[in-house]
Amino acid sequence: MKHATLAFAALVMLAGCAGSETPGGMVLTRQSQESDDWGRHLPKLYGGIMVCLAAHPDQPAFATHVTPQNHGMILVRMRGADRSLYECSTDSTGSTTPVLKGTTRQRVAGPAFTPATMAEPYMRCGSPQPVLSGTGRLIGWLTYFTPDCPPRADAAETGWRAFGNEPYWSLRIAGEDVVFDRLGSVPQRYGARAPAADGNRLTWALEPPESGAGRDRLEVVITETACGDTMATRHYPYSAEVMFQGRRYRGCAEKTAAIP
Repeated sequence: MKHATLAFAALVMLAGCAGSETPGGMVLTRQSQESDDWGRHLPKLYGGIMVCLAAHPDQPAFATHVTPQNHGMILVRMRGADRSLYECSTDSTGSTTPVLKGTTRQRVAGPAFTPATMAEPYMRCGSPQPVLSGTGRLIGWLTYFTPDCPPRADAAETGWRAFGNEPYWSLRIAGEDVVFDRLGSVPQRYGARAPAADGNRLTWALEPPESGAGRDRLEVVITETACGDTMATRHYPYSAEVMFQGRRYRGCAEKTAAIP
């Protein structure tokens, strides 16, 4: 019993180190706030979710779905680094010992929750929405899925992602689509084109889809040079600069592949 208590205490400490925040200070995007699913309740369920993720035997892990239950309990479906699936039961605050059992793959509506200790998720037919603390610290992402997702063979693709902090922004280049997203602003979408290559540097000069919107022209430069995330301890092989509406955004970048 003593060993079990110590193990549980270690899990709680690990969850705290992964970025635990005061639920009242969590900032969700409008989509997350207005969603008709468990995602809008993340601030109240965050403690329990993080304890479950820390208990997964193959780290790091993310939640594929969360089900609120009676008496303040939650059931967290999660996937680990080796793609193993587990279900975890605990209370919403994570104060009770998590109970794990292996499970099989099931189709779930989501959203999925990925903590900021992992890379920004690129899930097939998914749209990640950032979750921030009240001070602007990135906590993770809620990923929402489109109901009319095409077959896997047609959806797999490779591309780029870039992101930066203070303020948080992200850029996704996948197939023929480019999306530049800033927290609190409407995402800007562009048609992708081949970049201009110059040594270890790639440059995209993208025009807005509407004529006469020259101020919304987007310039993206990705350079093969080491880059560190200012909000985490992760390091990336590329740096990124984005110029939009006269402002320069700096951050890191990496090649991506949609998760099958």
